Amino acid sequence: MQFSRLSQRHLRAAAALIGSTVLLVGICAYRQGNAQAQVRELRQLEQVSVWPTKAKRWALIIGVDQYTDPQIGPLRGAANDANLLADALARYAGFPLDQIIVLATDQPVERQPTRLNILRRLSNLASIVPVDGLLLVSFAGHGIERAGQAYLLPSDAQVSDDVSFLEESAISVSRVKERIKSAGVGQVMILLDACRNDPGGRADAPNALTRAYVQGFSFDVRNREVQAFATLYATAVGKRAYEYTEKQQGYFTWAVVEGLKGGAANEGGEITLARLVRYVQETVPKRIAIDLGTAKEQRPFAVIEGYRADDLVIAVADPSQAAPVSRVSERAPFNPAEIELSFWDSIKNSTDPEDFQSYLRKYPNGQFAEIARRRINANGGGNKTSSFPSSPAFFTLRAAVRADAVNNGWTNSGLVVRKGQRLRITGSGRVSLGNGRFSTPAGLPTVADNEKLMRTEPTGALIAVIGDDNDDFILVGTRRDFVAQRDGVLFLGVNEGRLTDNTGTFDVVIEAEAGASR
Repeated sequence: MQFSRLSQRHLRAAAALIGSTVLLVGICAYRQGNAQAQVRELRQLEQVSVWPTKAKRWALIIGVDQYTDPQIGPLRGAANDANLLADALARYAGFPLDQIIVLATDQPVERQPTRLNILRRLSNLASIVPVDGLLLVSFAGHGIERAGQAYLLPSDAQVSDDVSFLEESAISVSRVKERIKSAGVGQVMILLDACRNDPGGRADAPNALTRAYVQGFSFDVRNREVQAFATLYATAVGKRAYEYTEKQQGYFTWAVVEGLKGGAANEGGEITLARLVRYVQETVPKRIAIDLGTAKEQRPFAVIEGYRADDLVIAVADPSQAAPVSRVSERAPFNPAEIELSFWDSIKNSTDPEDFQSYLRKYPNGQFAEIARRRINANGGGNKTSSFPSSPAFFTLRAAVRADAVNNGWTNSGLVVRKGQRLRITGSGRVSLGNGRFSTPAGLPTVADNEKLMRTEPTGALIAVIGDDNDDFILVGTRRDFVAQRDGVLFLGVNEGRLTDNTGTFDVVIEAEAGASR
């Protein structure tokens, strides 16, 4: 049995078929059949380091200051946010002016930020933005949560505690996400400057960002909902955002615009995604402390997946336009831990285990991961975490491992492990192997199959392999504890030769030692 890399020629040809921003790393397991060999190819997506060409960049910018419902207090800077951000995207970020759609309070009737206009424009974009394009969506205005669901409030929204009524006048975050997903676009960027104050008109009452917004605007890169996405939030979970009265803007969007104009630029005038995030995170808290005092706190944060943030240049400005006092400081390469600090600050005093579970789902290797796991155990949520000892800490991933020939029989777990890392993989469920045969992850010891990858192990059993250049397959079965013997991506599959008539998935839980993966 051979298990080797595809030739560079084959890789280049395959990559050309799906776009220049995706790199396929393929490996083949050639299995001799009756008349021909079958190939099981493992693919790993390379992180994106470049935006699509200018002609493929689209933006929907929304700013809502005035509301028809008298219960909803007005804002003073959302429309300015929309207009100034649109201008910055056109001037510095390479968005064609006619591909930036602005819906704001100060616009003509046909571009008012009503529910119908927002949903119609999202629907139109779904058919316009190419699959290898970029869609940027920005919302400045009020947001609200009811019954665990997050909503954005368009200008004609009606505030109510009746969720069914609210569904008909507000826009659920999950619906926005589904509209974006339906576009099939590869790259997505979202800017959320909501939760400024209580939408019921009490300007000083808090209206904190909740987990529902963070969960609603997270896309699954691993399962190809999008190729890459970045969501920038105006404030941390549990905190509110403020308006910059002097500038008639929100502090967050003001900082984003200043960063794009050159505040976040390097000496060559380039603004990378990492530098923009860092600039906003440094500038907003500092400006608020100066203007509103240290008792007020707003710490923006970001969730970035699929992008190589240090290398992704999102704007180019004239270096002479960048104010020295606000230029982001020179630092070591972008550290994702920096953008999780505000998230942790907002939950560190919580007694709800789900707050810490939410943190671990986003930052399984985060700088506070071990503390989070101890808090979960201390607050009665230990049944949701790894059954490994708490020291060293472990984090949990889940995967649905397909039994069929899709992706040539391998499921990418999304986990890159390092040699010496401790792992536990647990499988459950049942799949069909065709011809009336069904298998659990333990496999069928009495069923012969001369084409299966592990000849001496049960047919249909759950198996794994680490990396793309070896044939050291690992029998998992219903459960396997082991120490990784090499670096590489963890792939999972079914120990069976003919996959074309297989159906179903195994439910797999992966518990991995934290601090060892990347």
